[in-house]
Amino acid sequence: MERKNIIFTKLFFTLLAVFTVCIISTSAFANNNDFKLTRLCDASGCDGGVDDFKTLTKSYASILTPMHFQPARTLGEEGFEIAVESKMSFSTKDDSSWKATDKNANAQPAADGTYSAPDLFATVELHMRKGLPFSLEVEGVFNWLAESEIFYVGAGLRWAITEGFWYLPDLSVRAHVGTIVGASELWLLNVNMDVAISYTWGLGGIASITPYAGYSLLTSWASSRPLVIYGANGETSESVFNRVQNYNHRGFVGVELKGDVFVLGLEGEFGEQIMSAGVKIGANF
Repeated sequence: MERKNIIFTKLFFTLLAVFTVCIISTSAFANNNDFKLTRLCDASGCDGGVDDFKTLTKSYASILTPMHFQPARTLGEEGFEIAVESKMSFSTKDDSSWKATDKNANAQPAADGTYSAPDLFATVELHMRKGLPFSLEVEGVFNWLAESEIFYVGAGLRWAITEGFWYLPDLSVRAHVGTIVGASELWLLNVNMDVAISYTWGLGGIASITPYAGYSLLTSWASSRPLVIYGANGETSESVFNRVQNYNHRGFVGVELKGDVFVLGLEGEFGEQIMSAGVKIGANF
């Protein structure tokens, strides 16, 4: 047990160092993925930009919410996992709402009034999971959106309904809640509900492979803080985007390779406007 604790301590600080280096090494890039909500407004206020605000916040809610990155089976009552994950997302279409991003601060719209989305939204995430009795599991996540000042924090609870039944695939349900920090103009709350199914095969008694798939319903609420609007003659006033609610329907497929300690995962996520692919490297005890 003492040797296992030493291994765990070393791996914990190694993964923490990898997470820190990833953030520091990408912080030198321009903040193309930040945004200013005032770009969705005009001299008369923000009423005309409500649809763009709703679309923009729906996209960012999907981009920032962590991927599933776990089979339906839990870690077990004494299990613990820590992992560094990276999620790479892109938009499947241009939209007028992308004019709010820093990338398009000085850009001109296309003939149809749309702007191109940033080429890539990449997040670096620290993900921790802990098994509980009765096939329950809790998780905590902290991630950063590269080329931005936006961070995301969240927590979740999962229940594996069919865990331990021979010859049956594992089936689980999960609830996840998270919010963002670093976006001074925006308040955003995500509530994610998903269901996953998986099946594990042993590989010679030294490793296991677990493909999994599932469906996720992401509900988000967003509103702006008071925004300063400059009028045609230089006068200032305040306006605000009132709270809006969005629904994101997403599917995901993935595979996890697990050895005695190390874990490697790959996952793809398919949404209405945002598509994502990700990789996980971690340690499992």
